[in-house]
Amino acid sequence: MYTIDEAFEILSKNKLTSHKETVRNWVRKGVIQAEPLESRKKGYRISEDSLEQFIKERMPEGWEIYPESVKGEARDVVKNEDEVPYHVEIDVEAIKELGRIEMWHQVAGRWLWEGDFEISRTMVRNAVAHRRYSKEFEQLVWERCLKNSAPRKKPRVLYLIDAFLFEEERVPFHKDFDMKEDQIMQALIEHVRKHASIGKYKNESDTK
Repeated sequence: MYTIDEAFEILSKNKLTSHKETVRNWVRKGVIQAEPLESRKKGYRISEDSLEQFIKERMPEGWEIYPESVKGEARDVVKNEDEVPYHVEIDVEAIKELGRIEMWHQVAGRWLWEGDFEISRTMVRNAVAHRRYSKEFEQLVWERCLKNSAPRKKPRVLYLIDAFLFEEERVPFHKDFDMKEDQIMQALIEHVRKHASIGKYKNESDTK
């Protein structure tokens, strides 16, 4: 049986959450099956089977829990004794990243978000100014934020682990920044800039 803390360690290693409070919420809502102790204030116990089932349901098909069995950078492969060995490059990190992305979409598809991040006009202004983009581009970003969150009056994005949902796409946090606000806002404006540059938006603005 696992405590919340122990379950969090396992889930975080499998890239399913980065916040302990998310695990508590999943337990309270019954997403993760758990047994309360004498009183809920004293906590819960999660069985190994329940936690394993929860993880397997959110893992990409064929992806093992703790994908540490995928190792090595390159190796020689021989089909039979008469053939000359040929070299195969194995990009382990790329394989793992594809698994994480697929897993993210599966969890997000069940609408199991870690939280939401509210966006203000000031945040947009500061993020655009940091990149020295134009006022016209700032307006475009703000319009895209409003449209993305409609009919809500205050724009927001839903996030899970290290990416957020914007315009029906998974947008990874910008890892060159330390604070979550900067990671989200800088990734968001680069997303808009890229889409504007290829003409995805009807009313394009100057992206420089």
